[in-house]
Amino acid sequence: MNTTTNAQTLALAIHNARRQRLPLGNGAPRISPENIQQAKVVQQHLIDRYIAEGHKPVGFKLGLTDVRMQAALGLDQPLASPLMAGWQIKETTLDSHELIEPRVEIEVAFVFSRPVLQPDVDDATLLSALAGVTTAFEFCDSAYAGWPHSIAEAVADGLSFGRFMLGNTLHKVDPVSLARLTAKLMNHGELVAEGAGSQCMGSPLDACRWLVRQRALSGTPVQAGDVLLSGALAPMLPIRAGDYLSVDMGHLGTLECAIN
Repeated sequence: MNTTTNAQTLALAIHNARRQRLPLGNGAPRISPENIQQAKVVQQHLIDRYIAEGHKPVGFKLGLTDVRMQAALGLDQPLASPLMAGWQIKETTLDSHELIEPRVEIEVAFVFSRPVLQPDVDDATLLSALAGVTTAFEFCDSAYAGWPHSIAEAVADGLSFGRFMLGNTLHKVDPVSLARLTAKLMNHGELVAEGAGSQCMGSPLDACRWLVRQRALSGTPVQAGDVLLSGALAPMLPIRAGDYLSVDMGHLGTLECAIN
């Protein structure tokens, strides 16, 4: 895939697959596994389509914030993709039939109260720009049958976006507590995954700082009201109708969601 036309063609195929909830099979346009930059072009075309339909950008999601996974895949930084306001679940249920092959991640979410314009932001400025932090579910999905075959395909597909849910309470951002954060994911009260804030670039706040700096360097800084999903704290797990998920993040509280 070498041309803008081909990038637009793949973005359209991904968009149609998600809209129709029919995953792309082996005959779909492919992208080279090593071509992350081209994948980002496809992603931008895909996001442009959602914006043209009236979707409103509301922040960003990070992926591959575990430095061990970055090293295994030959990367030296995480990946990011925009979030749309319409992807946020405001109730306590997820309709899994709206997605193709949903999976869940537990994450820390930051909400900004003011923009951060300078890439060399210090901690005091970053903390003052945050309205608070809370628990989050990210319900990932994929336009590709069987999920992406490479990181490049995941990037092109908006980092396998789906839906997201935030906790009801914003808490004051405490750097020490975030670095020591532990998280437990239960399904019908049974422990199914555990994680820690340290798995997210050492701390979710470090992931947040990285995103803020990258957005400022790109000339598209984070804005007041933006949400940041700062990366998975535990392995991604498949979900299905009938599941009842709950996550406990200690001082950040709990969050529950029924899967219909």
